Amino acid sequence: MTAPRPQNSSLIAQIRSFDPIFWICIFMELMERMAYYGVRLVTPVFMVLAVSEGGAGLTHGDKGLIYGAWAAMQSWLPTFAGGFSDRYGYKRTIAVSVFLKAAGYALMSQAGAADSPFFVMLAGTQLLAAGTGLFKPGIQGTMAHSIARSNGSESMGWGLFYQSVNIGAAVAAFVPAFAKDTMGWGWSGVFAMCSALVFSNLIPLFFYADPVDERQGARATGSPFALLTDSLRELFSSPILLGFIGISSGFWFAFHQLFDLLPNFVDDWTDSSILLGQIGGLFGNQGWIEEAARGVNIPQEKLLNINALMIMFTMFIFAWLSSRVSTLVSTILGMAIASLALISFVYTANVYVILAGVVAFTVGEMLASPKRMEYMASLAPPGKRALYLGYANMPDGLGWVLGSLIAGAAYEESGDKVNLTRRFIAEHGQVEAVDGWLRQAEAGKVDESAVKELAKNLEVADGPAAVAKLRALEGPARLHTFAEEMPRGSVMDFALVAVPTLPDGEASTPNALRAWLFAARKPGAVWWPFVFTGLASSILMIAYDRWARSAANRDLRINPWYAGGVFAIGVVAVLGYLLG
Repeated sequence: MTAPRPQNSSLIAQIRSFDPIFWICIFMELMERMAYYGVRLVTPVFMVLAVSEGGAGLTHGDKGLIYGAWAAMQSWLPTFAGGFSDRYGYKRTIAVSVFLKAAGYALMSQAGAADSPFFVMLAGTQLLAAGTGLFKPGIQGTMAHSIARSNGSESMGWGLFYQSVNIGAAVAAFVPAFAKDTMGWGWSGVFAMCSALVFSNLIPLFFYADPVDERQGARATGSPFALLTDSLRELFSSPILLGFIGISSGFWFAFHQLFDLLPNFVDDWTDSSILLGQIGGLFGNQGWIEEAARGVNIPQEKLLNINALMIMFTMFIFAWLSSRVSTLVSTILGMAIASLALISFVYTANVYVILAGVVAFTVGEMLASPKRMEYMASLAPPGKRALYLGYANMPDGLGWVLGSLIAGAAYEESGDKVNLTRRFIAEHGQVEAVDGWLRQAEAGKVDESAVKELAKNLEVADGPAAVAKLRALEGPARLHTFAEEMPRGSVMDFALVAVPTLPDGEASTPNALRAWLFAARKPGAVWWPFVFTGLASSILMIAYDRWARSAANRDLRINPWYAGGVFAIGVVAVLGYLLG
C-alpha cells in the first residue's frame, strides 16, 4: 500500500502522457478556483469589517460559526456526492454545481446591506459550499479516470491538478482589487465577478463524454437512498479509511488557518509598508514609495499570495520528487514541515518572518496535500473512484470545522486588534475624549453610519438616544461603555486621541500602538493549538503507516453502524461543547 509506484523517468515524458480530458479538467479546476479564491481570500476580512467601511460587521465568533458550517457542507458533501457522481455522471454533477455556486456568490454579495448579515452570509456560503462539494467528486472522478490511462504518472497527474488549483488562487488575489478598486464596483462587484468566472465552466462540458471506469463492466445502479447507504457503509466499515480520516484531520485542523485566520492576523498586526517601499524602489514605482511613506500596507491577499505563486511555479517539481518516495512518507514529512512553520506567527508579525513562515508552510503543503488524492484513488475498488476521492475530503472537513470554531472564538477573545484596543482604551483612556466624540456626533461631524452603529450596539432608537444614554453614565462607566460599544471602524483612530501617550512613554501612533499591543497582549499565542495538533497528527501518521502496511489490516472490516454511531456521538459532543 505504501510502496511508491513505478514512475516514468523523464519529467517531460510524464507531462506529455496525459490525454485531452486531463487538460480540460485542469482548465475547469483553474477557473473554478479563481472564482472561489477570489472570494475566499478576502472573505475573512470582509466578514469582520465594520459596516461603515463596507463590510458585514460580524464578530470573529460569528465568522467561526459560518466557516464551520461552510466547512461541514463543502468537505462532507463530497463524501456522499461521490457515489452520485459515479452513478449519474460527472458532467451532470459539475453542471449542477456551477448554478449552486453562482447563487451562493450572489447571496453573499448582499450581506453588507442586509439587516441580518449573519444569516445572509451563512446561506450564501452554504450554497457555495454545496456547489463546491458537488464539483469536487465530479472533477476529481473525471481526473482519476484520465490519470489511470497514464500508468506510472499518477504523482505527476495529481501534482499538476493541485498546481492548477494554485494558479487559479494566484490570479484570484488580483480579482478583489480589480473589481472593488480599479472598476469601482465595491464589495458586491467582487462577488459578481466570481459568479461570471464560475459560469465559464459550462463551456468545456460540451467537449468531452463522461468517462467509464476501465475496471468496471457496467455503471452502478440503484436508488439515491441506496447509493447514500452504500457510501456510509463503505466509509464506516473500513478501519483503514477511518484511521486515515481521524489522524489526518489534525493536519487539516492546522492547515486551513493559513487561509482563514492568517488573513485577519496579517491585516491586524503586520506592517508591510517597508516592503512596499522596497518593491517600489526596485521597480522604480514612485507611487508605491509615496504610499509606503504614508504607512500604506500591501493588501493581505496579495502579500499572502506567495503561497499560491510558489505552488504555481514549483508544484510539478515537488510532484516529481515526491514520486520517488511512498505516498505516506511524503504526506508525513509535509505535515510536519507545515505544522512547524506556524510557529513563525507566534512571536512576531514582522512581514519578512510572516513571508518566511508561509514559504515553509507551502513546502509542507506541496509534499502532503496532493498525496491524499493519489492515496485514495489507489484504494478505490472498481466503479468507486469518485466515492473514494470524496472520502479524501472527510478529514479536511473534520479539521476545518473544528479549526474554524476554535480559531474564531480564540481570535475574538485574545487576537483581534480592535477588541484588544477596546480594552486598552477602557484601561488607559481619558473620559474627556469620549465627551469630545459625543459633541462631534451631536454636531453632525461623525459619519452617520458610525452613529447608527453606536445606537444599534447600545440598543437604543437613534443617535441622540445613544448620546443621551452615554452622558447619563458616570465618567469611568461612560469610558468603559463607550470603549466596548463604540463603532468598530472608529476604535483605532479614537485610541490615539483617548491615549495620547502609551504606557511605555512613547507617543501614540498607529504603528507604535500596534507594536505595544502585540508585545503586551501576545495575540500570536492563538497559533499554539494549531502547531501542537498538526505535529501530533504527523507523529500518529508514522504509527498508522506501520499498522496499515499489513494486508490483513487493509482488508479488515468492522460493523459500520457501531462505528457510525460512535462518530455521530463524538461530533455532537464536540460541537455541543464548543457552541455551548
